[in-house]
Amino acid sequence: MVVLTRKLLRDWKSLNRHYSHFNTRENVLFCIRPQDSNLHIWHLVIYNPVTTVELYLKLYIGDEEEPSIILKCLSPNTLFPIGRSVSLTHLNYFLVEDGFLPLLQQIWRLFFNNCEQMGSSRLTFAWNRIMCKEFKIQFPELLGNLVSGDYAMVKQYYNASGVANPNDVMDDTQPILTTPTQCRSSNGETTNTIACDDFPRSQKRQRSTGEPVNFVTPGLEDEDEFPHTKKLRR
Repeated sequence: MVVLTRKLLRDWKSLNRHYSHFNTRENVLFCIRPQDSNLHIWHLVIYNPVTTVELYLKLYIGDEEEPSIILKCLSPNTLFPIGRSVSLTHLNYFLVEDGFLPLLQQIWRLFFNNCEQMGSSRLTFAWNRIMCKEFKIQFPELLGNLVSGDYAMVKQYYNASGVANPNDVMDDTQPILTTPTQCRSSNGETTNTIACDDFPRSQKRQRSTGEPVNFVTPGLEDEDEFPHTKKLRR
């Protein structure tokens, strides 16, 4: 195990000890844990206590002397398409010099400070629990309860927006950097990022009209929706 990976694991354990003293979920801004099968992959949930928006992210952290950092957002948001890999390698000095916490703070600010966040908190809560298989596996302590209407809301958003199914973009191979892109903030300023593709464009799978979608069992059978095991169609 390389030095950086050991350092990140120590930081992770320290963060867990720190947040274990908080009595309510609303006081916890980040939940993070490594993937058991690949310590380069980190599952991250960031939470805004003001808007109650919750975003599920995945980080790839390389083991180079100046490690690559690739972020992928799997929840509805106003910054990046679901499943788009974005390079945050320009922030690796936070990681190398000061550890995980400064990097997590930068990521939190990227979504909740710098760019206008107009996502629905109820939508992100329901989306993460209905659509994201890995969320339920990695963060069972965050699941909570769905309410009537959540399932229909997620289905309507998915069909209307044309976003990717997060379970189709969870590939764990090292992303390939492609072209620079920009994010425009609410004050008109732009932040440079680097778009990445997880696999060659010719292999990318596109959603087509009428394509069936397997929704993850949400733990609640919505009284006005289909049973959980049925496939939802556009």
